[in-house]
Amino acid sequence: MNDTVIVTTESALEKVFSKLFDKKVNTTLPQLVREATAKPWLTKEELIELTGWSSRTIQHMRDSNQIPYSKHGRKILYPRKGILEFLEAHHIKPPQNQ
Repeated sequence: MNDTVIVTTESALEKVFSKLFDKKVNTTLPQLVREATAKPWLTKEELIELTGWSSRTIQHMRDSNQIPYSKHGRKILYPRKGILEFLEAHHIKPPQNQ
């Protein structure tokens, strides 16, 4: 794929920059907003919503020390960063076609 762009006029250059800027803003900004407004700690219900795991799966993973958590009394919270790191560490990449 060749990404070479030849610009002959100032208005063409402005159009190219405008398209690139809009594309970058529309793809990057929503992710940055989600990250900035995300709660650092998740309840079990939020973890279920995030991962799709059942309550029993979460309990098993917690009991077998597969996922990080914090407990104060009966309240259990899960660090968002730790859960995302767990998911990334257990991500299985598809095999490369040869």
